[in-house]
Amino acid sequence: MQKPLTSFYLFGFLFAGSLLTAQITPLVSPLLTPPAALSTAQTFHERFMAYAILAYGPRAVLVPAFSASIHMLDPPAAYPRQWRDGPGAFARNYGDGVARRMAKETARFATGTVLHEDYRYRPSTSTNRAARALHALAFTFVDKSDSGQNRIAMANFVGAAGGGFVGELYLPPGYRNLSHAETHTAIAFGGFAGQNLFREFEPDLSRLARKLGLPHIAVRDWWVKRN
Repeated sequence: MQKPLTSFYLFGFLFAGSLLTAQITPLVSPLLTPPAALSTAQTFHERFMAYAILAYGPRAVLVPAFSASIHMLDPPAAYPRQWRDGPGAFARNYGDGVARRMAKETARFATGTVLHEDYRYRPSTSTNRAARALHALAFTFVDKSDSGQNRIAMANFVGAAGGGFVGELYLPPGYRNLSHAETHTAIAFGGFAGQNLFREFEPDLSRLARKLGLPHIAVRDWWVKRN
């Protein structure tokens, strides 16, 4: 697992460095990030409130419940019964999801604060969908400093590792090892890429929903904090 992950990260750095050179616009998806002026440096209060929403807000309660349900439907073959069947098993899987989310967001927030790193997503200015998708993926590897310069997204790497390795403290025997921790780390890092893609294309999805006469997603007032 180590060699594929190392190759993936190295390729990602080269890929991101070649893409994130264009001007970006101060837009933001109101569904996934708190509204903020991306053209100015993020204050500690803004950074902390964004962290609090991600780590303790509605998503932190609902998403682990969904993932625990999926895990219960198709548990790993060697999981002991107390992790596979019944309310206790659901509670353990739910707790695992909560712990991973809190560890990931806490490590990401702490790293960003200490290193003065601004990992808020900046959408692409391109009108080409493929270029926009590549920009979103590149932003997983390279983000911005508080001064607006491109830099390695250390907060993403440390956050993903925090979410990946926290399970070493409580998972059943056979699942507390480096291989599983690396797998969970890669999944967490991929989650950051998925969030960037959603942020990039959320305005397009909203316009399509309105064009089709579908009800707009009415979660903004409770899903994120309004300034």
